[in-house]
Parts: sequence; structure tokens; C-alpha cells
Amino acid sequence: MSLHGFFQNAYVTHDLDRAIDLCAGTTGIGDFAAADFELQLRTPSGDRPIQLRVATAWIGALQIELIQPVAGHVDPYVGGLPADTGDFTPRFHHVAVRRDDPEALADEIARMGLPIVFETGGSGISSTFVDAGKRMGHPIEFVCANPDGWAMLGWPNSN
Repeated sequence: MSLHGFFQNAYVTHDLDRAIDLCAGTTGIGDFAAADFELQLRTPSGDRPIQLRVATAWIGALQIELIQPVAGHVDPYVGGLPADTGDFTPRFHHVAVRRDDPEALADEIARMGLPIVFETGGSGISSTFVDAGKRMGHPIEFVCANPDGWAMLGWPNSN
């Protein structure tokens, strides 16, 4: 397992809009791009739908991702959230690393022997979310994309 290509810290929240305001006000992180997503997660127990609200912002080469689980198979995201749904403070959730070769990534994941939580993809981007809790204390998201996908993610110098 290598964290080579690390580019993202991701956080979960009960309220995306308030979390964006909090981050902008306390850390100076601004220019979050927010969107609503409906995805199909390929899980070990079959395909599962999920709805998420997501916002991302870049600070140099680091992307900050804020995630609000909304509906569907939200289990991979809600474990770190407080029981108080009024508490919108972002909670650390996972890191993401970049990979450019899907076949090499599949081999890397097989060698790691870590459980796959889900896989998803579309628009030139695919991701595999693995449970690295027993090794790292948190999940890792491996992201592969074609040049258009990286540009859509706002990857620095992708244009």
C-alpha cells in the first residue's frame, strides 16, 4: 500500500452549507464547488444507490472534500458523524490518492488484501473505496481518471 499520489482530505458533515461557511470562516478555505450526486455503489453485497451533497476546494495541491450523506446506502459515511444531527462540524473521514492506470490499481488493491467498501464511476472518473481502518485508522479512496476526468475534478495544472 502506498500513499503516493495523496491529494485529498475528506470530511463528513450533517449540513454541507454550514460546514462550508465554517471552513471558509475559520480556515480561509474558500471557493468551494458544491454539487448533489446520485450514484450507484458497487458493494460486495450488490449495487446500492446513494445520494450525497459534496463540496470541494483546492489549497495548492491539496483538495478538501466535504460530504453530506443524504439518502440511500449512506453506511460508508455516517459512522463518524455525531448522533446530534444539529452538529454540523466536519469530521475527518478519509484520504484520497491518485492513480492513473486502472489495471495497476486493481492489482495494487488485490495485493493490499484490504476489504473493498465500494466502487463507483462515471464521467471519466472511477474510484475504489477500501477499509484501511486496521492499518491507517481510516478508509482510503483510490481515484483513477482520464484527462477530462481530472480536469473536471479541478486537478491543478490539468488544463
